[in-house]
Amino acid sequence: MSGDSVNWNSCQNAPSLDKRQEIGNHTDMTSGYGIKTVAAALVALLAVSALGYWGYGAYRKNDLQKEVSVLVRDTSERLQGALAIETETAQSVGKLDDHAQEVDKHVIELRSMNAAPNRALVDAAEEYMLTVRQILRNQAASHRYRVQMSASDKTLRDHMRTANRRTGPWIQEALRAKDRLEKDYLDYRLSIEAFGRLLESFPEARKKLALYLGTRSLIDAAAATDARRRALESLKRAGSELERARQLAAVR
Repeated sequence: MSGDSVNWNSCQNAPSLDKRQEIGNHTDMTSGYGIKTVAAALVALLAVSALGYWGYGAYRKNDLQKEVSVLVRDTSERLQGALAIETETAQSVGKLDDHAQEVDKHVIELRSMNAAPNRALVDAAEEYMLTVRQILRNQAASHRYRVQMSASDKTLRDHMRTANRRTGPWIQEALRAKDRLEKDYLDYRLSIEAFGRLLESFPEARKKLALYLGTRSLIDAAAATDARRRALESLKRAGSELERARQLAAVR
């Protein structure tokens, strides 16, 4: 009798089958809700991380563009000033050499930058600056050879005006002076031709960089075209001077 009473009380105290199922369902729902919450939190965390990474990447890209723009702008200003020089003098040679050296420093600085945020921009900027640097170097060389040619032309003319004509030493000196003039003209012609080719290719390098920086930091392509025209005209005048010197040297 006592045992039956215990069993009966145990049965009464134990949750019913329906109650247990309800508790189980509630536990499953709570567990499912918790999983969904965790999943949603992970998705949100990933989204925030991705947004932060994108924002940092955009910041680095913008910062790189500003740094490159500074170098490009100074490079363009130096080229602008160089192409405006029309008279070949010893002073102009020095100025052009200085411009070329400064642009060379810009190239070195550009190459030291972390180009990962925008490799295409850095590559285009490097091509632009290398083209400008070579233009400046060739322009300096052409001015240097033009100065030398003018000096050789004067030496020959001064010699031809001396009174001791038709002697052996006089003729030998005249030939040496003429040969120096011929060499200086050849050097000048080659440097002008190289200068002209670089100026002709400049608009393409400018166009590539303009895709990333726009045109505000770049020299107008028309300036290069005009400089090329003036350089070829100068070469033509030098050729005429050489021809007159040849005719003068032929009269002995």
